[in-house]
Amino acid sequence: MIPSPICSFIIVNYNGVHYLNSCLSAVYELDYPRDRLDVILVDNGSQDDSLAVVEQDFPEVRIFCNHRNNFAGALNLGIQKAKGEYIAFLNNDAQLHRDWLKALLPAFQASNKTGAKIGAVAGKIRFLDGRINSVGHRRLRNHYWADIGYGEADRGQYDNAKEVEGLCWAATLFQRDCLHDVGEIDEDFVMYFEDVEYSKRCRDRGWTFRYIPEAIVDHQVGGSSTGSVLTEYFCNRNRFLYLAKHEPEQLINALPSSVFWIEQHYDLLYDCLPIIFQKLLEENSNNIVNSVLPKLCQTLKKIYGARDIDKLLARLEVILNYRKPTLAIYDNALHFIGGGQRYLATLASILQNRFDITLIGDRPVTREQLETWYGLDLSHCHIRIIPLPFFDKRGSDIIDATWVTAETPNPFDAISLASKEYDVFINANQVTKVTPLSPISIFMCHFPDTHREAYFAVDRYSLLIANSQYTQQWIRKRWRLNPTTLLYPPVQMQPPELPKDKETLILSVGRFEPGGTKKQQEMIQAFQRLYAAHPQVMQGWRLVLVGGSAKKNSYLQGLKQQIKQAELPVDLETNVSLERLQTLYQKAAIFWHLCGLDETHPERFEHFGMATVEAMQNGCIPVVFRGGGQPEIVDEESGVLVDSLDELVQQTYDLCCQREGQPEAWAGRQGAAQRRGACFDGERFKEGVLRLFETIEAEYGQVTLPNPADVAKRPTLLRELREL
Repeated sequence: MIPSPICSFIIVNYNGVHYLNSCLSAVYELDYPRDRLDVILVDNGSQDDSLAVVEQDFPEVRIFCNHRNNFAGALNLGIQKAKGEYIAFLNNDAQLHRDWLKALLPAFQASNKTGAKIGAVAGKIRFLDGRINSVGHRRLRNHYWADIGYGEADRGQYDNAKEVEGLCWAATLFQRDCLHDVGEIDEDFVMYFEDVEYSKRCRDRGWTFRYIPEAIVDHQVGGSSTGSVLTEYFCNRNRFLYLAKHEPEQLINALPSSVFWIEQHYDLLYDCLPIIFQKLLEENSNNIVNSVLPKLCQTLKKIYGARDIDKLLARLEVILNYRKPTLAIYDNALHFIGGGQRYLATLASILQNRFDITLIGDRPVTREQLETWYGLDLSHCHIRIIPLPFFDKRGSDIIDATWVTAETPNPFDAISLASKEYDVFINANQVTKVTPLSPISIFMCHFPDTHREAYFAVDRYSLLIANSQYTQQWIRKRWRLNPTTLLYPPVQMQPPELPKDKETLILSVGRFEPGGTKKQQEMIQAFQRLYAAHPQVMQGWRLVLVGGSAKKNSYLQGLKQQIKQAELPVDLETNVSLERLQTLYQKAAIFWHLCGLDETHPERFEHFGMATVEAMQNGCIPVVFRGGGQPEIVDEESGVLVDSLDELVQQTYDLCCQREGQPEAWAGRQGAAQRRGACFDGERFKEGVLRLFETIEAEYGQVTLPNPADVAKRPTLLRELREL
C-alpha cells in the first residue's frame, strides 16, 4: 500500500498562546495518518508563553524562531524547513474541520493525471458565527482586492468548486513544486497582500488556484494580529508595493483612491515612499521607470513639496548603492588649530571610507594643513570654503555668531543652503544659527554658549550630541533640549612608552583667546608667587604656555609684557606643530589648566578638557580647576582639582616637593594619570562614532521594514478598506 504523502503545516505565531491549543488540536485530529503530518510553528518573537505551551502540550511540533517580526519571512523559513510534498499555510487562530485534508488532496491528484498545474487549493473559510470569511480572492476597482463572499451568510451560494484568482492564506494547501517554481514570498510586504502578490507570480508561471467548498475552516479574523490597525496600514502600503512591482503604470492613478490620501495621512504615505520607489526601480525596465517615476514625483510634489521629494530621490541613490552617502562637516573655526577642530578632523578620518566627506569652512585652509596640525590621514576628504561677506567686511579671522542679531540678515543662510546638497550635515562647532536642510543633521555641541536667540535652529537637527556630562547638563538647562547621546572627544596623544625622565617643566595648553578665558595671565601670576615663596624648591622649574592665536592678538601681547616685567622663566609658544606639542607633553612633569577660575558664566568653564587628557596620557600630573568637564576627567588618584590660585600654588608646591622627596609616590601618580587619560583615547571615540554612524547608515541607506507590533500602536485610520 502506498503511504499517504507527507503534509507539512506552517503556523506563524506572534503572542498567540490563546489560540494555539485549538489550532494544533484540530490539525492532529484531521482524518489523516498522524505520522504523515509535519507540523511547524514559526514564532515571530512572542512575549507570551506560546513556545512553552507548545513544547509541553504538543512535543511533536517543530519550533523555529524568526529573527524579526515578519509574517512573510516566517513563511519562507517554514517552507525551508518543511518536509512535505504538500505544504499548508495555517493561521494560528484558524481551526480545520476533520476532513479538510481529505477534501483538498484529490484536486491535486486529479490535476496530476490531466496535466493541469494547480498550485494551491483551499476550502470555505468561515467566521465563528458561520458567515463567510473567504472562498477565494477577486480583484476590485481602484486596484484593491477582496475576499469573495466576505460577511455573507452561508446559504450554499458557494457550494460549487471553481477556479479563483487567489486564495486566502488563513488556510491554504500548496504543492511544493509550485512554491519551488515561483520562489520565495516577498518579505518586503511583511504581512497582508503578500498572498495577492504571490498569486500573481504563480499565475504568471501558469499555476492555477482552486476552491473546494467541502474543506471547512473556522477562522477568528484578527486573532492572529491586532485587527484593523494592521490591516489598514499594511493593505494600503502593500497595495502600492504590488503596483510598483507588477503594474507600475497604475501607481499614479492609485494614489487618490488610497486611504492614506483620502484621509490625509500623508505622513504614513511618505514613510512608505522609499520602499515603493525602491520596488519600482528594482522590478522594472529603465524605460518603464523613466516613464513612471517623473510623473509620480510631480504628483507627490503637490503634497510634500519639491525639497522633500528631492531628499527622497537622493536617499534612493544610496539605498540602491548607486553612490556612498555624502557627509558635510561645517566648522566656522576650521582655519584655526584647536581641540574642537581635532574632534571633527578625527571624526572625518574615521568615516572617510564609509562616506563621501566634505569639510566646510569660511576661511582658507587646506587638507594638508589639517593633516599636519592633527597628524591624521584625511586623503579621501574634500575641502569647501564658503565665504561669509558679513564677516569679511569686518576684517576679522574670527567668525563670531554672536555678532548676528535679529536686526541683521542671517549670514549663515549660505551654510544652510549648502547643507541640502548632502545626505548628512554635521554642525561641528555649535553655530546655532545654521538651519539644516539635509535629510539627516547632527549638531555637535561643545557647550550651549548662548541662549535661544535670533535664528536659533538647534531644535531642527535630527541628532544633538554633547561632548561631556557638563555640556549635557547645560543643554537641558539653557536650551530645554535633551541630547541624543554623549560622545567624549578623541584624545590620542600617547607616547610609545611613558616618559621616565621628566623635566622640571609646568605646561599649559590652551588657545590665547582675546577674552583670556584660558587664564594664562593668572597662571603667570601663580608661577610668580611660587617662585617668590619657594625659590629653592622652584629653582630650575619653568612654565611653558602653548596655544593657537590669531595674527593680531592684544591679549597675547599683554602676556609677553607681563612676563618681561616679572623676569620669570616663562615661555610662550603659539601655533606649534604637532611634533613640538608632543615633545612638550613628554618633557612636562605637571600640567596646569585654570579655565573657569573666578567665572560665573558656565560657558567660560572648560567644557571637557582635551588638553588635560593629552597631558595625562603623557604622564603629566594635572593640577586643574574644579569646574566644567574637568572633574569628569581627573580623579583623586590621577591628579589634583583646585578652586583658587592659592590652592594651585600650594598643590603645585606639594607636588614639586614630592617629586624630589618621594619619587615612588610621584611615579605612582604619574601612572594613574596615564591610565586615566587612556580612558578617553581615540579607540574609544572610534567605537562610539562607528556605533552611531552605523545606525545612521542602516536607517538611511536601506529601507527598514515596519514591525507589526509597532504599527499596531498607531491610531486606527478613519475608514475601513472594505468600504472601498
